[in-house]
Order: sequence, then C-alpha cells, then structure tokens
Amino acid sequence: MRRNSKTSRLLTKSLFLMLLTVFMVISGCSNSSNNSSTSAVSPNTNAANNEAVQSTDAPDKVITVALSADAGIDQLDAGAYKGSMNVHAMIYDGLVEYGEKGELMPALAESWDISADGKTYTFHLQQGVKFSDGTDFNAAAVKFSFERWIKDPANSINVATAMQSLDVVDEHTITMTFNKAYYPFLTELSFARPVRMISPSAVEPAGDVTGKFIKAIGTGAWMAESYKTDQEAVLVRNPYYWGEQPKLSKIILKVIPDPQSRVLALQSGNVDIAGGQFGKIPVESVPVIVSDSSLNLEKASGTNSIFMIFNYNTPALQDLNVRKAINLAINKKSIVQDLMNGIGSEAKGLFPLTVPYVTDTNNTWYGFEPEEAKQLLADAGYSDSNGDGIVEKNGAPLELDFVLQQAEFPEWKSISELLQSELKEIGIQVNLQVLEPNAYYDALWTTKAYDMIMYRTYDDAYNPHSFLQSLFHKTAEAPAVVWSDASLESLIDTAVGTTDLQERQTSYDSIFAKLYQQAMFAAIYFPDDIMAVNTRVTGFKPGYTTFTPIFWNQLDIGEE
Repeated sequence: MRRNSKTSRLLTKSLFLMLLTVFMVISGCSNSSNNSSTSAVSPNTNAANNEAVQSTDAPDKVITVALSADAGIDQLDAGAYKGSMNVHAMIYDGLVEYGEKGELMPALAESWDISADGKTYTFHLQQGVKFSDGTDFNAAAVKFSFERWIKDPANSINVATAMQSLDVVDEHTITMTFNKAYYPFLTELSFARPVRMISPSAVEPAGDVTGKFIKAIGTGAWMAESYKTDQEAVLVRNPYYWGEQPKLSKIILKVIPDPQSRVLALQSGNVDIAGGQFGKIPVESVPVIVSDSSLNLEKASGTNSIFMIFNYNTPALQDLNVRKAINLAINKKSIVQDLMNGIGSEAKGLFPLTVPYVTDTNNTWYGFEPEEAKQLLADAGYSDSNGDGIVEKNGAPLELDFVLQQAEFPEWKSISELLQSELKEIGIQVNLQVLEPNAYYDALWTTKAYDMIMYRTYDDAYNPHSFLQSLFHKTAEAPAVVWSDASLESLIDTAVGTTDLQERQTSYDSIFAKLYQQAMFAAIYFPDDIMAVNTRVTGFKPGYTTFTPIFWNQLDIGEE
C-alpha cells in the first residue's frame, strides 16, 4: 500500500508538471499575441523581437569600415561637436531628415505645422519610440535634448540664436517659437549635431540638463558596443530601433590614418569600405581600385565645389574685366580629366545641381576662352610692353599671390600649378604660396593676406543658405569674406527670410545671376564623392549628406 501510495504521488506530481508546462506554453502564446497586437502602436517592440530572432537564428553579418581618425565614442554627446559626425548620425536621430536635393522628410517628428508668420513650429512626434537603453522618447526628451545646448554661445546656428521658447504641449507634441522667420530652421534641425535627440539617462545626474555626459544613448539604428581610442569602435544594432532593422548585425570602425594604408587594407580584405568622409582615397589610387576584381568603386555627385576667392581689396581684382579674364583662362575640363582622373565635373557656378535651388537655368559660368581673356585684359588697359610675357599697366606688372593648402586637400597643389600655368598664358604672373592649415585659415578669415585663395563650399544641408551667409554676407564685426556687395546681401536676406517658395527660388536665381555677372569668384570644379567597397558587401547606396554618406541599414553581406 505504501509503495502504491508513493507511486500514486509520483504520478500526481508528473501530471501536475505536465499541466504546468502546458499552462506556461499557453501563457507564452498569450504574451506573444499581446506583443504582436501592440507592435503597430509601439514599433520598438517589434524591433526588439526581430533583434532577438535575428541574433539567435541568423549568423552575424559584420563589415569593417576604415576611418582616418578616431571616432571619439566617449565624447559623442548629441549636443556637442566632438567625435565623428558620421558616427554621431548613426547613433542619434533628429526630428527631421535631409533628403535628396534638400527635401525635408519626417524622422522623430512624423509631421509639423508652421505658423503663417513663419515663427512658430509645432512638431508631432512619433509614438512608441524608445532610446537604445529602453527609456521612452517623448516631448520631454526633446526639450531636455535642446535645453542642454540651446543657450550655449558656441552654437551660432539660427535654431539656437533665434529661439524664444520651447514648450511641451503634451507627451507627443512640442512647439518652438523664434524671433524671426527663417526657412532653413527645418534644414538646421536635420544637421548631425547639435540638434539630435539624446536620452535623459545619458547624463549624470540623469535628466539634469547641466549633467555630465556619460554614454551615447540615442534612438538611431546603431549603438556602441566597444571602443578603443585611436584603434576601433564597434557598433551593433539598437534592439529598440523604431524603424526597419539593419541587415548587418555589427559595423567595425577601424582607424587607419594613412591613405595608402587604407587602400592596402581594402585590397587585403581587412576592411570592406573606405573613402569619402571617412578618409579620402588618393586620386592616384583610383586605377588600382578599378582594376581589383574584389572591389567596386562607388561614385556619387557631391554637394560642394572647389573655387578661387578674389580679394576685393586688391586693386587689379576690382576691375570686372580682370576677374572675367581669370575665369576664361581656366580649362576646367582639363582639371577634371587630366588631374582628377575623371572624378568630378566642370564647375558651372558656385554650387552643383545636387544643391537645393540650383537649376539648369541658373547654373551657368564662363567657359575656356583664353583669347577672349587676353582681349579683356587689353580692354582693362594691360599690355606686354617689354615682351616678357607678363602684361603691365602704368608700368606695374599684373602679379598676384595665390594661397592654398595641401595638408587637407593634397590635390589642390597640382590644380594650382595648372592654374598658374594657364594664367601665365594670358599674361598674369601668379605666385603660389602653400601654407599649413592654421596659417591658411588665418589668411582666409583674419589677415586676408592673399590676392587669390583656393577654397571649397560647405556640404549638403549647409548649402546654399549657410555658405552664402558665411562668406558672401557681412557680419556685425566684419565685411563679407569672399566679395562685399550690398545688393547681393539684400538678395540673400530675402531668400532666407521668405516663407514663399516661389519668392525664395526667384531670390536664389537673382543671387546666382549676380555672382556670374560680376564674376565674384573663379569656378574650378565639382568633386565627386568616391568610396571603395568590397564586392561581398551588397545593398550599397550613397546617402544624401556627408554625415550620412551611406544608407547603413540597407547594407548586407552577399554569398562568399
């Protein structure tokens, strides 16, 4: 009987365990069903589930990207300007996103309203979004993110200097009120920094707008897994990401400062992607990459240009005919084909067609007409009276100092030497002065110790408005850097201040026409952005900005 009683208890216990197991399975299914039903409201839940499935069922998909400098993960505060801007944009999202040719698209703000006077913006936020640490993204987090930097004097963007108030309406609505109408407010909100959203738990004490930055915690598709200063940073998928999960599971950012070493790392397979904003590929290495069957050379039309600034204080350059003659003496096609291996295109104005408000009709410039250039110099009163090949006026030879640097832009040296030769052909003596970067920027911005100087426009979201304001418009302290012209400055003011799209386009048309008519600079070439990509990497698509040069979430690994 005792033995039968024990057996009965064992059977009862077994039956209980079986029923308990069934109950747990049913309960698990019920929980799973609940998660599915809320995923439409809370995208991050679905993303977390996807991450769990991918991490257990699929092999890791890892690529390595070469960087020319340290990513600075330990300094990657969303409200600061330290660390890699490219990595910044991978970890942090903004309210809006900069699209093709400047189209502003929803990001963390699913929509927005602008008041009739152009001074108040109301943002309606995405719901169900979480930061990479699992904390909620909401209007309070937006307010926290902005208040950490908005009053910092170091931030000169208009979103900072013109903001009067920042008000939380409800959990998913926030308004920003400014003291003036300025259409690029939205464009500035697409910048990689300092306008992107960071979790209140990323500082210590948590939620304190004056707290110390501790860790990069954003809502972006990627988050930092590990970091070794000046060696590498490893990014992995954010399990709470509110958008479509990346196909890759990990991106290794390897620091390789030397350009030739980056090319060798590509050829050996130690890195999968190099070039562009991560560290330029030398022009002379392009044929090597093109001939390597394991690599693809990816080219995309850039959003900046290389041009020559005239010093309007130089007497000879105050003559329009001289400025036109310099433009007509430049063989831009030769620069692109012979010096740049076809990487780029002839400049036809200050900005390429990839920049907003630049069109086929307003994008025009001077061609290569050296004989016409010589005639213009003659019309300006210059002639070669002593037969030395250099024209003079009132006994003074036409001699100009041309300043450049090559530490950041090594190709500028060969371009400048070609320009020197071409200007000599029309009778202008050009003296090249190669300066180290600090001295170069001091000459450009402070001393103006040059007659002509090589420079580049800004990129993507900063064009055309920000560049025109920075270099073609006076400030309270100083006249315009590139060319001082009151009527041009008035046109710029109209363009950035109007809320009417057609009036804005008309103003930009007039700006570009005036730049051309007065030959306020010399156009040289429009560079292409180039990257080398291992053929095992699929889904490569160039981004629309320098801070997001690749659509990272579309990258994948093909069969090897």
